[in-house]
Amino acid sequence: MYKQGLGDCFLLTFPRTPKPFHMLIDCGALASKHYGDEQMKKVVADIKKTTGGKLDVLAATHEHWDHISGFTQAKELFDKIEVKKVWVAWTEDSDRDDAKRIRNEFKKRKKAVEMALDRIPDEKKNRQLGLYKKVLTELFGFYGGLGAAATGQGRTEKAWDYILGKASKQYCDPKARPLDLEGVTGVRVYVLGPPQDPDFIRKKLSTKETYDTKHGMSLATSFLAAVDDTAVDPEIRSRAFPFEEHHRLSVKVARNTKFFTEHYGFGDNAPNDWRRIDHDWLTVAGELALNIDSYTNNTCLALAIELTGSGKVLLFPGDAQVGNWLSWEDLEWRIKDGNGPTRRVKSEELLARTVLYKVGHHGSHNATLREKGLEKMVSPDLVAMIPVHRATAKDQEWAFPYPALWKRLKEKARGRVLLADAPALDEIATDAQKGLSQQEWKSFQKAVKFTDTYVEYRIPM
Repeated sequence: MYKQGLGDCFLLTFPRTPKPFHMLIDCGALASKHYGDEQMKKVVADIKKTTGGKLDVLAATHEHWDHISGFTQAKELFDKIEVKKVWVAWTEDSDRDDAKRIRNEFKKRKKAVEMALDRIPDEKKNRQLGLYKKVLTELFGFYGGLGAAATGQGRTEKAWDYILGKASKQYCDPKARPLDLEGVTGVRVYVLGPPQDPDFIRKKLSTKETYDTKHGMSLATSFLAAVDDTAVDPEIRSRAFPFEEHHRLSVKVARNTKFFTEHYGFGDNAPNDWRRIDHDWLTVAGELALNIDSYTNNTCLALAIELTGSGKVLLFPGDAQVGNWLSWEDLEWRIKDGNGPTRRVKSEELLARTVLYKVGHHGSHNATLREKGLEKMVSPDLVAMIPVHRATAKDQEWAFPYPALWKRLKEKARGRVLLADAPALDEIATDAQKGLSQQEWKSFQKAVKFTDTYVEYRIPM
């Protein structure tokens, strides 16, 4: 687990002859005053050194800046790293109609919020809406910003395109057979998410079913029509208005009508300007922005890596949120080990055998399920790793790790919770020594290594 900042960057190394197998899962960090490009370059330089400049798999979980920024921040170093295969979610497969629909829906919503942010006044013109705009802008720091603030290296699209062009792609699908690691024995990779069922992917975005398809419009479509009249066809734009045309009055006409100038006024100092809602309708962008964020996390690539000899499982869910996690419940695979009989493996079994949990979304309140997630991780060997940078989280007033989750993680893992911004085990030593036997504590200490660049944890196969 690398220490590049508030973001994910994990290098997994598996024994293989003659050279180890290396898998990199994400590499990014949210912008912060506490670190920058130099720290990211230091991390990528270590990845290059450790792997000999060769990655067998690069797994990119989702298109958020804190997971992929390194591919632009340290591009000149990644250019020198050979990647054999890129793993991404099935939703990136341009040959699948369902994937194309999901991607188009996402782009439509993102553009709507981008246009709205451009129209919302700043704090100098409207203090309340200006603050609202600031909050939305900070939320979209996970995309490297939006609009003019996200040009050049800021945009996630640039980093994502670089990843997709780095090597041949493997589109990971929960319905497909588990993946193997080339040349590695005793390792099997189950794809848990993203789900194929749009009810899970778009749990907050989907509209109520209706037979009246002609007049039914999604929030994104109507909102996009309002903020950008060139983005949709004229018929859809006409249906985006709340009233029929004969009930509408243009602002130009209203400005020259006595009733409106007296009762509503025009201009910043008009006596009744508080009655106008010129910009208030743009606050719909907030709901849409949160839905976009949930959408991205619900389409996150989630992996369960099984060490078949011991049955141990390493869980890497990216930043999967509720819809993604819930979709795992019905998953099952038919597995055949060698010449033995075929057996059934369910996701619940994988959770029960999890010995390493990469905590989702830096330990936030909504990226680790309770009863259908953490509580199913019952292995006495459970260890959690949280990719967090608490100084940056504090700047944003984010509770990372979230107190209730932090407490429960320490209980479930008996104190063995590794944090990316910790210099040593000191912070968790008291809890771990209470929960573990003396031998378990010594074994854990031996398995963990801290440097200025990473936290390493070794797991017996």
